[in-house]
Amino acid sequence: MHHVKWHRAAAAAGAVGLSVLLVACGGSGGADAKAGGSLTVERVVELAREVGKDGAEKCPLPYDVGAAAKAAKLGGTIEPAPPASNTADTPVTAEDGSERPEEGTAWAVNPGALVSCSYRTGGDALEIHTIGGEKQGVVSIMAPVIQRASGMSASELAPYVTGASGKQPGEPVATGSGNVATVRLGSGGKGDVALVLTVGDSGKTSLERGQVLELARALASQAK
Repeated sequence: MHHVKWHRAAAAAGAVGLSVLLVACGGSGGADAKAGGSLTVERVVELAREVGKDGAEKCPLPYDVGAAAKAAKLGGTIEPAPPASNTADTPVTAEDGSERPEEGTAWAVNPGALVSCSYRTGGDALEIHTIGGEKQGVVSIMAPVIQRASGMSASELAPYVTGASGKQPGEPVATGSGNVATVRLGSGGKGDVALVLTVGDSGKTSLERGQVLELARALASQAK
């Protein structure tokens, strides 16, 4: 699956730097599970395995994208679409790095899984990446994705990842470009789960910074 290879290549490229970030970004631990449960690390792994290497057409995560878009006051429609960031041909792709992760990748430092659901809104590609890891600081694994979409430099990336990793669950943090937001999710008290939302590319998105933050906040509130 090309999507899996893309993420592995990105993780491997930043393996040394990410290892440092994973240690540095301890975070503050998951919030207490709400009634109905949290989107746990175990659940993210389970869903990644269900999606498998061939991908899927329907996002298996508990997100109502239409309701979240309404809360963020987005106009137009949002429709599932293959991701613009790689050559995957399905709207949903996944990577399972929970068992025997490949040496030299970020999964080897923090085993877990990733499920990505992709859409189009107007002329923008909208991607919702949900990642879970056994240790705190799982946002570090998404550093290459955040950097690609936001256009930030390496010197800007490290403090952003550190800051986002230390936030309480439900508090989104936007990049300087305004088109990327990261929010930690309640993990049921075990490991770390986070959502990374990207909309278009740096300087090439129709959404305002506030809309991206509100969209991320609304999606995070649905993660049960």
